[in-house]
Amino acid sequence: MREQELYLLVTRYLSGQTSDAENAWLMDWMAADKRNQQDFDEIKRVWQEHQRTTDEQVGQALSVLRARIAADEQRPAPVKSKRVQLYWFAAAAGILGMVLTTWYLFTPKPTNHLLSLKVVTRPGEKKTIVLEDSTRVILGPESELSYPAAFDKHNRTVSVKGQAYFEVSQAPHQPFVVETSLLSVQVLGTHFNVQADPKAPANTVALLEGAVKVKLKGEKTYLLKPGQEISVDSHTNQIALNPLDSTSVLGWQQNVLVFKNEEFGSAAARIEKMYGVKIVFNNGEAAATHLYAQFKNEPLDAVMAAICTSGVLTYRQQGDTIYVNMKKGTK
Repeated sequence: MREQELYLLVTRYLSGQTSDAENAWLMDWMAADKRNQQDFDEIKRVWQEHQRTTDEQVGQALSVLRARIAADEQRPAPVKSKRVQLYWFAAAAGILGMVLTTWYLFTPKPTNHLLSLKVVTRPGEKKTIVLEDSTRVILGPESELSYPAAFDKHNRTVSVKGQAYFEVSQAPHQPFVVETSLLSVQVLGTHFNVQADPKAPANTVALLEGAVKVKLKGEKTYLLKPGQEISVDSHTNQIALNPLDSTSVLGWQQNVLVFKNEEFGSAAARIEKMYGVKIVFNNGEAAATHLYAQFKNEPLDAVMAAICTSGVLTYRQQGDTIYVNMKKGTK
């Protein structure tokens, strides 16, 4: 992308005028290289400087440009200069368009609410998003992150469906809050993981560094210490506080699957998200089979073959659907 196109895209993003597809491209571009993030920050700085330009100054610039165009229109030109004159008018029109665009982009506009952006991942897809305050978010497969294009001065609030890992930039006077359907997490500067899949049996928050306050909707607040994980049952709101297993919690970032005496029925959702498939159990016994295994970046067929090595289960794959059943003669 050329510099002019990139500048226009970033300024449109900062002004809240980009599409979801453009937002996703921009986030991927920034995450791909630190130099891209530096370029973004520099364009943002220039954009903020332009915002200080008054309407009067922009209006004066427009008046001068229009006067020059009008004066040239009234000046007789030799026949040989018509082509040059046409090029000049085209250039002048382009400059006028750029000034008008700048006026529109950089003139403060009254808003009743902050523009909300959304990033959604497909099954098997992960995305890294850098927020306006430089907070870094790794969004897991089949997940959703909603956030404002620019945070207000009082707080930084985002919402998550699915799985996300946060590296929050420090701003003690501007708390960072993550909202899910069951709870909210307030932090000042920390690394933590949120699992908030609406279909999952529980919402969990696992803290790796710093400190967070986890508050249930309308309930008490829990203070987590590094190395702790809190789980909230999606149906009963029952709370469980346990030591975290970093491999289990963060394994999804490196395509690591960890099952510790977990029912296949609940573990299936993680396999589906990671590999973009649908698992169908032909009976309840197959879904209730307990798994104890770990896979690191293994292909899907190797994972399914290993799960079925016990001789209790069998599976067949048809397109993107995997059918799991108990082997004949087993209970």
